[in-house]
Amino acid sequence: MSRIAELAEVNPAAARKLVERLERQRDLLSSFPQMTERGILEGTRKVSMPPLVLTIRSRGGIVEIAAIRDARQKDAYAPVEMLSVDDHDEEDKEKTV
Repeated sequence: MSRIAELAEVNPAAARKLVERLERQRDLLSSFPQMTERGILEGTRKVSMPPLVLTIRSRGGIVEIAAIRDARQKDAYAPVEMLSVDDHDEEDKEKTV
């Protein structure tokens, strides 16, 4: 992860602590993947780990970290959720034709 590499250049001890926190979180999630709030996208969970937010998903019994972002960033949305109301109307018209 580039954030950890960047942090390691400035503060190696802080980077090690962050990696340790990620590892502890991974271990906890492997036992209790449903312990966090549901994510915006179906099948995902949101894990708050200041200053980071993880998006996780469980597939085939394996918990994956699908995304890591800074807590100041907004949530990611599926492409269909980004369509404006007019775009949805156009899609509906095309389906009925």
